[in-house]
Amino acid sequence: MGKDKIMAEREELVKTKGGLTRAQFLALMEWGALGLSLGGFGFISGCATKSRVKGVGEKSTTELINTVCRICGPRCGMTASIEGDRIEKLEGWKEFKSKGYLCPMGLSLKELVYAPDRLKYPMKKEGNDWKRISWDEALDIIAEKLNGIKKEYGAEAVDFHFGKALVAQESRYYMERLCNAFGTPNYSSVGSQCHGAKLMGYKLTYGCIPKPDYKNTKCIIVWGCNPEASDPLAAESILKAKEGGAKLIVIDPIKISLTKEADVHLQVRPGTDGALALSMLNVIISENLYDKEFVENWTVGFDKLVDLVKGYSPEKVSEIAWIPADMIREAARMYGSNKPACICQGNALDLHTNTVQMIRSVAILQAVCGNLDVAGGGLVESEAKLADISLAEKRPEVKPVGAAEHPLFYEFRYQAQANHLPEAILSEDPYPIRAMVVVGGNPLLTGPNANKMRKALKKLDFVVVMDLFMTPTAEFADIVLPAATFFERADLVTRGKIMFLDKVIPEYEESRPDWKFIFELGKKLGYEEYFPWKDAEEAFDHRLAPLGITVEQLKKEPLGIALSEEGYKKYEKNGFKTPSKKVEIYSEKLEKFGYDPLPVYVEPNESPVSKPNLAEEYSLVLTSGARIPVYMHTMMRNIKSLRKMVPDPVLNINPKKAKELKIEDGDGVVVETLRGGIEVKAKFTKEIDPRVVHVPHGWSDPANVNVLTDDEVLDPISGFPAYKSLLCRARKKA
Repeated sequence: MGKDKIMAEREELVKTKGGLTRAQFLALMEWGALGLSLGGFGFISGCATKSRVKGVGEKSTTELINTVCRICGPRCGMTASIEGDRIEKLEGWKEFKSKGYLCPMGLSLKELVYAPDRLKYPMKKEGNDWKRISWDEALDIIAEKLNGIKKEYGAEAVDFHFGKALVAQESRYYMERLCNAFGTPNYSSVGSQCHGAKLMGYKLTYGCIPKPDYKNTKCIIVWGCNPEASDPLAAESILKAKEGGAKLIVIDPIKISLTKEADVHLQVRPGTDGALALSMLNVIISENLYDKEFVENWTVGFDKLVDLVKGYSPEKVSEIAWIPADMIREAARMYGSNKPACICQGNALDLHTNTVQMIRSVAILQAVCGNLDVAGGGLVESEAKLADISLAEKRPEVKPVGAAEHPLFYEFRYQAQANHLPEAILSEDPYPIRAMVVVGGNPLLTGPNANKMRKALKKLDFVVVMDLFMTPTAEFADIVLPAATFFERADLVTRGKIMFLDKVIPEYEESRPDWKFIFELGKKLGYEEYFPWKDAEEAFDHRLAPLGITVEQLKKEPLGIALSEEGYKKYEKNGFKTPSKKVEIYSEKLEKFGYDPLPVYVEPNESPVSKPNLAEEYSLVLTSGARIPVYMHTMMRNIKSLRKMVPDPVLNINPKKAKELKIEDGDGVVVETLRGGIEVKAKFTKEIDPRVVHVPHGWSDPANVNVLTDDEVLDPISGFPAYKSLLCRARKKA
């Protein structure tokens, strides 16, 4: 069956079923999920905030409760149909900003809640077996072990690691509070590999990450992002803007589905986006397409930028980035001439050895064109000022792991740089690390150089993991604790609006909310005075106090209370949130810490240019980690309905290159770097450059892509790893 006919049939099915958005449909096409029934996915009517419905002749009642899905960033509204204490159905909440949309992951969450392999009770490892224990016994063991390690080695010998799997917003602040009460500086998180570098790059430049205003824009750059896979609602807005006449530029090493709608696609070599941004600035400045008034009044260091970009002509950068010079000029002119314009930047730019300066170059491109806090540009949103509960006054003098190597990361985050933890554990430098408490994290799959992390976990004296399932990391634990899902605990959401989300159902079996574990462990460790709250609502009231809002008030506002300051060009009143109150093209803070104050391009540590001898043997550029629409990072692969859609980990490879390597579509393939090798299936795609291959992240052995990635050479400013630009080789599995 031809592709056009498949598209027509599937689109008709989507239409008749009310199913997937166009964005979701195309993203699933990319991952080979075409042959599956799509019924049940998509837009479904919403309902009242909370009501009971009694069927004719039925004794039972159905309670309809609106909540918000917290699996991924878009935060879609959902309605849970509850029978007794059980979720019977999940639908979209029409009145919420997501307008009734739910993705396959959101609609499959009932399967997750009642998954047969979900952890049901605390367990203690005895030899190679697991023994069921009570919560009291588990807490007593943990407190005794941690206090013993603190007494012998110091509090810094314990690392508390917070992950993404429990999708909690508030609990991470209580975890930081526990660390400071206990006295360890080693609070680490997945913020060492996701979002943190982007936050640093933008905050160093103008104090915030702007939000694209697709509704009013005339030009959009989708840069290192695939919203049709990661945020279909944003993708729909982008396509609507395109239909309304907006120009669309896509910058990505892979021809994502959105590329088909683009006016220009720049198929950049992974890791060279910084050079590309500087080359676009070269064109925009030399052709006077920038906003002179904004630059003169609201930037610092523009004259130095002018000198810098002279060295990044389109001809020079064409050789660096593998993009024709005329296409670089076309994209630059399109962005510079069509105002207002906005940039949708994904996490792909976070994950290189030159990441913060790369992100700064993109931020500066947006600023000098006058596209900040204007209708159709990047909107500046205010943040909710909740009470600081970190116990910052008790923050220990001893610095966390990674602070010496990345002092600015520490100043921004007050966290350990998790990518340094395996080496610190193994070398005991700067001091011994003897224990880890991991809440909702899976560092064996999410951190670089997984083989080293495996050795580190084996060396630790004591490991605790709280999660929904027995993860690869949890298998190394001494104590495993069953966590509650977001349906089974209260939370606050503070993105644009502030909302209180009550729990929808009671805790599953003996699972507990992560906040409750943190509170109870804090008390067991001897810090009861710092955890005085009897429940989450009381703790949330403490957090909300500076806003003059209470949980009871939020309960009466099911759609939340808006906190963002309205209007445009708010910087004219208050300036930007930088030391100079202006856009800092030249960053004195970076200079103070010994980094280049300008966003100078540095070649990735492992590339055909920086390591030509290595490239003779490892000739392919590896990029990893693009989002799969049915999975969120390491999660959801045990959900049967989702696993049917994307059953296998793959190597995305151009057929031309595969033919050279004597690899057939579907063959078992070994992919290797200097760190190790993994096994996946070959998947042919003409949408990728023959010199580049891609492997998705989140799969366990033997397909854990982070066996291939490096923990030794990191971005000097943020400490982020190069997940997106490495050298590898591939061969057919024998």
